[in-house]
Amino acid sequence: MKLFVKNLTHVDFSYFDSQRGLLGESWQTDIVLTGKLNDESMICDFSIVKKQIKRWLDDNIDHMLAIPAQHANSKLSNLEGDRVSFRFLHDDGRRFQCDAPKQAICALPMEEVSIEATQSWVESQILNLLPAELEAVQIRFTPESIEGEQYQYSHGLKKHDGNCQRIAHGHRSTIEIYSNGQRDSVLEADWAKRWEDIYLGTNEDLKKVFEEQGKSYHHFFYTSQQGLFELVIDSNQTYMLDCDTTVESLSSHIAETLAQENPNTHIEVHAFEGIGKGAISERKVVA
Repeated sequence: MKLFVKNLTHVDFSYFDSQRGLLGESWQTDIVLTGKLNDESMICDFSIVKKQIKRWLDDNIDHMLAIPAQHANSKLSNLEGDRVSFRFLHDDGRRFQCDAPKQAICALPMEEVSIEATQSWVESQILNLLPAELEAVQIRFTPESIEGEQYQYSHGLKKHDGNCQRIAHGHRSTIEIYSNGQRDSVLEADWAKRWEDIYLGTNEDLKKVFEEQGKSYHHFFYTSQQGLFELVIDSNQTYMLDCDTTVESLSSHIAETLAQENPNTHIEVHAFEGIGKGAISERKVVA
């Protein structure tokens, strides 16, 4: 007998890709539980198991940086206290570095982070935590089905009380832009290109921009409630803002930028933060 739960939760996180670098991601999570019926004609107490799985995902991958720990170019080392350092050296000489509390890094035992491999890893980790009468658990991660434009962005919100304060977590997001009340696919495609595989940085958190072996990097640094965070990332993968990178601020920034670029046009931006949530901003600049 099997039980299923569709859309148990969403996990929003970033992962490191050996070719594309840091990528924000959002996955819908479905589960299937297999077991025999008990005396109550049930496989298990559904409400308890759902909470257990969601709590495990929240603690072990959600709002974290997932890294391919077995890739030959990956290096994960311990720092003082409870901090770790992840470094990756690309074949072309570019490098990436994230130093953070251990709770912000998810070290996956694989050479490349993929949905299939991550599903198998989660299943292996959680089965023994669930009631003994369960024979198997299946995890299915699915990116949102987006018909229009999308982009994958990473960021950190140092002022946030929760896990959003982690310097490298992210989202896969769609965007809706309206010009004078009409959906504008051209502006949507343009903005998705601007924020393709991007890290959204705040000037307040920028320690320095530097060159190393002919390549430019942005170095971000801040201390938040969970500890000290540092990030060194290719400048070409960085987009700088004067504001915090909350979805409210992002929607406002997009609307203001597009209104300045398109005077006398009423711009309305629906900026999404992962699946099914976001903020709306409107602007018009009169020339």
